[in-house]
Amino acid sequence: MTNLNLDKNKKYLLACSFGPDSMALFHLLVKNKYNFACAIVNYHLREESDFEVDGLIKYASNFNIKVHVYDVKEKINKNVEATCREIRYKFFKDLCAQFGYDATLIAHHQDDLIETYLMQKERQNNPIFYGISSETMIYGVNVIRPLLHLKKSDLQSICDENNVPYAIDKTNFDISILRNKIRQNTVSRMSDYEREEILNKINEENYNLAKLFKSIDIKRLNEVDYVVSLDFVSQCYALNYLVKNINASYSLSKKNVGQIIKVLKSPKPNGQFMIFKGLYLFKEYENFEFGVNKVEAKEYKYILTCPGILDTPYFYLNFKLDSSDRNVDHDDYPLTIRNIKNSDFIIINGYKAKASRLMIDWKMPFRKRMTWPVILNKNGEVIYIPRYRKDFQFSDELSFYVK
Repeated sequence: MTNLNLDKNKKYLLACSFGPDSMALFHLLVKNKYNFACAIVNYHLREESDFEVDGLIKYASNFNIKVHVYDVKEKINKNVEATCREIRYKFFKDLCAQFGYDATLIAHHQDDLIETYLMQKERQNNPIFYGISSETMIYGVNVIRPLLHLKKSDLQSICDENNVPYAIDKTNFDISILRNKIRQNTVSRMSDYEREEILNKINEENYNLAKLFKSIDIKRLNEVDYVVSLDFVSQCYALNYLVKNINASYSLSKKNVGQIIKVLKSPKPNGQFMIFKGLYLFKEYENFEFGVNKVEAKEYKYILTCPGILDTPYFYLNFKLDSSDRNVDHDDYPLTIRNIKNSDFIIINGYKAKASRLMIDWKMPFRKRMTWPVILNKNGEVIYIPRYRKDFQFSDELSFYVK
């Protein structure tokens, strides 16, 4: 029952809350002589939080186990669950990088697995995995869950039988929270037979998802035409796969997926669309991707008074020797280099060409348009617009290139 299937040659970080689950895992790690340290976050959201941190430090000192504490200073008053999750996983990531921990251990158990599955069904989620995976990456952290074969009651018994201290979070009894409601009203009342049935169902659904995964070309998931060509079930899986890589806690509903497919099918080739707060879809001609922030234009302007070098976050320019291939001569100085505007125009072969038309003809992605440079002469006339090429090849010999 207490086999953790961990590597004794590795060094682990135990995410500990001083609850019975993580304290049971603490006991099993000590008992089986694993190399580990603890990490605990004090969010200061409950009166008991200081007591829990002190309790863990005191108990861990009996075994010479190091405890890393993150004391949250900022006030958390909105998006509490997501904010706390982000805080602790960034903490875990920093600790693993600083101290060389191979993985972070989380004390999720069989009840958590079943609760998560039932919540996914209740919310009609389209996950890339049902329940909870035994090993995964979250915010760049390698996470292992070695207790998924044990019930919550098993873990509390381990603590009680071995005099392991723990605290009960009273917010776990608030049934206005969906997970707590499922825990109290459904999972805690399940017989062993009912548990076995639902675990078999979870395994079956994950087997089907694995088959679906094999049928999808992961390398083409950012191609508009490819995703549009998939059936709806595959689209749900593929898009959730992409979104999970942005934020592991994000999940797309069927409504979200339908909204995304509608955007991908629309004749508008370029743009950004908010799917929900914190998730944006960027469509750029044949390709698309997701991001967490809306893209805003960044105004910039640089002055070059005489032939020289400019190395900026947006472009590199070296006009010390010759700039005739950029339509620049000595009489044009001082030059102004700024980001392009739709109203800009340039004379090409005697004809007036609007910048907005050129960007469309070049199929320039809208995010590149935000910072694409143009060169103006001393009279404020646009004399050079670097051509956008999707297949651009960088070379050290270039006198001007966009970063």
